[in-house]
Amino acid sequence: MLRNLKMAALVLAVAMASSGVARAQEGRSYYDRDESGYGHPRIRVGWDMGYQDGSRVARQDLTHRKPYDPYPRGKYSPEDHGYRGEYGDRDAYRNQYARGYQQGYVRSFGRY
Repeated sequence: MLRNLKMAALVLAVAMASSGVARAQEGRSYYDRDESGYGHPRIRVGWDMGYQDGSRVARQDLTHRKPYDPYPRGKYSPEDHGYRGEYGDRDAYRNQYARGYQQGYVRSFGRY
């Protein structure tokens, strides 16, 4: 009887541990999977910079009663604002910048 109880406790512990690992992996996106390309922390700088710029432009558009336009334009249109060579691949940075810009714009424009 005691042996069955110990075995059940062991099975329960293993099941709980493996479900925690699976849960931790659920929150990861495609871009977080490896340390090259889009998943690289330095490329995240592009997304962050784009988000800040998009949010800023959305607030300006609202203040000046301009229409909704979530695409980088003007000085932001090259989509490499804030890029430095140490961030790696410029195209990957631009891709993440554009994604961040659009998300920052959409969230900020819709918030007000």
